[in-house]
Order: sequence, then structure tokens, then C-alpha cells
Amino acid sequence: MRKFECNERVIFRFDGVTHRGRVTAVEPKTRRVVTDSGKRLVVPVRSLRAAANRSLILETRLDRNLRSNRTYGPMMQQLLYAFDVEALYERVHTVDSMRRFLRQEGKNPATRFIHVMSHGTVGPGSGTASLHLTFGDLNLVEQADVFKDLPDKILLFSCCQIGKDRAVLELIKEVSKAAAVISYRVDVNDWYTNLAEALLYERLLNSTMSPQKAVRVVGEVLDLMGVKVHGVVTRKPVLVCV
Repeated sequence: MRKFECNERVIFRFDGVTHRGRVTAVEPKTRRVVTDSGKRLVVPVRSLRAAANRSLILETRLDRNLRSNRTYGPMMQQLLYAFDVEALYERVHTVDSMRRFLRQEGKNPATRFIHVMSHGTVGPGSGTASLHLTFGDLNLVEQADVFKDLPDKILLFSCCQIGKDRAVLELIKEVSKAAAVISYRVDVNDWYTNLAEALLYERLLNSTMSPQKAVRVVGEVLDLMGVKVHGVVTRKPVLVCV
């Protein structure tokens, strides 16, 4: 039987629910585990299995009007390799292709992170948060079922504005059963997302912080570094997590 020492990633079922987390303390027949959603549990060693750190990166082509030439996914894939994380990178162009990759790869037990890279907007009124794919839009309220049943995953939307509508993030979290849903509250530069998400992955991979705390700490680090969005200091957090 494997011993499972401190800091090892594990997957297990507890009260009928599958959890992923990190071992924080070793006891004779049990291990103390902090789950990815921040729960602290005592789990029998016989119930534990080794868990992979895998990220599914789904990137769509940005509209030329945005004057962005980024192909961010391959760069993030290389960064994650440095953390010894398997990263599967796919280009998505339609709602159907987004749904297909989430069904085939997002539900894989090895997948811990689902990283969606797209332009996002929130219009006036409720229920207007959308991702703008290469061909067509994905309304995050009317088509929230695209993210259905992704239990205990961490969903990171590398998208402008989506975090402005917390009700939408809560809806996606409820439908997906995710451990956390993260996005940006305002329009952000490419370089800002590069820096923020590298710092975020480092905290999520190298600590037992909950996603909510990791997002808060990353925001504080960016503030200490003097990093500004479009050269402007924002009073509210730029990165939002529910």
C-alpha cells in the first residue's frame, strides 16, 4: 500500500463525493488532506489514490478588432511543464467544440484545471455575460449547461469582464459543481493575464491555499509590485473567484 507523504496530490471519495487535494499531515492509518475547494478532511490511507495535476487549455481566436496577436495557450502550456503539470492545449471555435472538449477531456479524473482563453463581455442588465468564440458567442446564462458536471475542477476564465457578474460565476459553479470559478472583473491587457495566471498557478500548485485565498494573495502581490491595468489603479479586485 502506498504511504502518501506530505504534499502529495491525492484523489478520493468522501461521503459519496469525489475530492482532490494535498496531504498535509501523516497519521498511522489516515492522512489529513486539504481539498482543492478548501475543506480539511481526515481520510483513511486505503481510500487514497495518487492524483495527477493536469490542465485542459481551451483557446479561441480573438477578434482582429481587439488588436491582439496573442496565442497564449502554447506559452501557458510551456509554463505548466515547468511545474511538472501535464497541459492539453486545444483550439476551440464554436460552442459545440467547446462542449465536446469539456465532455471528453474536462471530465477526465486527471484534469484538475480547465483554462478557457477567450474574449468576454458583460452587457447592460443581467444574463448578458458571453464568451466570444471564433464563430459565434457562448451566453454563459442561457448555455451554462456547456460546463455541466465538472465536479471539483478549478475553472479559470482568462476573459475580460466576466468576473463583473458574480451571479454568472455562481451559476457556472453551481452547474459545473466546480471547486472554484475564476475570471477578470474588467478589461485586462495580455501581459497582465500572463503575469496574474502564472502567479495563480504557482500558488495553487505549491501551497494548500484554497482557490479563493490564492486569488486574494495574487491580487495583493500584483498590488505590491505596482502592476496596474491600463495604467489605472483599481479599488476593487481585478481577479474574482467564487
